Amino acid sequence: MPSSLVSFSNELASVVEQSALAVVAIHARPRFNSSGVHWSPGLVVTAEHTIRDDEDVFVTTGTGEKFAAEVAGRDPGTDLAVLRVKDFTVPIATRREDGEYRPGHLVLAVGRNQEGANAGLGIISSIGGPSQTWRGGKLDRVIRLDLLLHPVASGGAIVDASGKLIGIGTPVLSRAAVFAVPNGTVERVVRALLEHGRVPQGYLGAGLQPISLPEHLTKGLDLSVPAGLMTVSVDPNAPAGKAGLLIGDVLLELGGEPVRSPENVRSLLADAVGKPLSARILRGGALMKLEITVAERQGRS
Repeated sequence: MPSSLVSFSNELASVVEQSALAVVAIHARPRFNSSGVHWSPGLVVTAEHTIRDDEDVFVTTGTGEKFAAEVAGRDPGTDLAVLRVKDFTVPIATRREDGEYRPGHLVLAVGRNQEGANAGLGIISSIGGPSQTWRGGKLDRVIRLDLLLHPVASGGAIVDASGKLIGIGTPVLSRAAVFAVPNGTVERVVRALLEHGRVPQGYLGAGLQPISLPEHLTKGLDLSVPAGLMTVSVDPNAPAGKAGLLIGDVLLELGGEPVRSPENVRSLLADAVGKPLSARILRGGALMKLEITVAERQGRS
């Protein structure tokens, strides 16, 4: 038994050592650094909340080299930021495909400080489907971790037992757990940030209030969900107003998906900027369909 524990301990140390090659220290806030992952050539991904200033940002590699970094974009909604680093020779992180892990699997949080690598051991406590964060961003999956994330490891790598990256570690998307922002979400956000400098946020321009529908109406119209969102305000110059949505209408479906809360709507709008979405509504006891072309919300980063 002792030899097995020693062997296991040595294997974990080797995994950390290898994974840390793709992890850098990021200096963009007072007192202590955070961490980042070399995602693709010259691009480092980190936790957005640790980037306090867009100026005078630099990264330190495992060999002690310092490189100036440019903030290419940031998305508070998913707590991700992308940095550009020129002439970067740090290895790129090896990723694991989303979905190839499950609750109970061992994970390591790998960060870096000025003295060297920083590691934490835990497990995946739960995995959920697509969800909107309290900050307004969209996660393709919710990966909750049972581990202690040192502040310098925020934005660092969450890797499996073989050292493959499953996501970026952040403590700010939940009050109860550390999250790993999954690789699929990171890839989507990185593309948006490089193209726009931000993640476009869709909006309808309507105030929506959840309501329950009476049983006779639900049965009479053969509705699968006995609830919807009543329109309590409409901006006539916004997408909803231009499509003909009126105060008092009840939104039942958007893009073919039932809606029960404003959060449902925001999640459906996250990837729909510039796209038409079919809306099924209830007006005066009769079912109707509208087509709403989603616009980008202005004035938000």
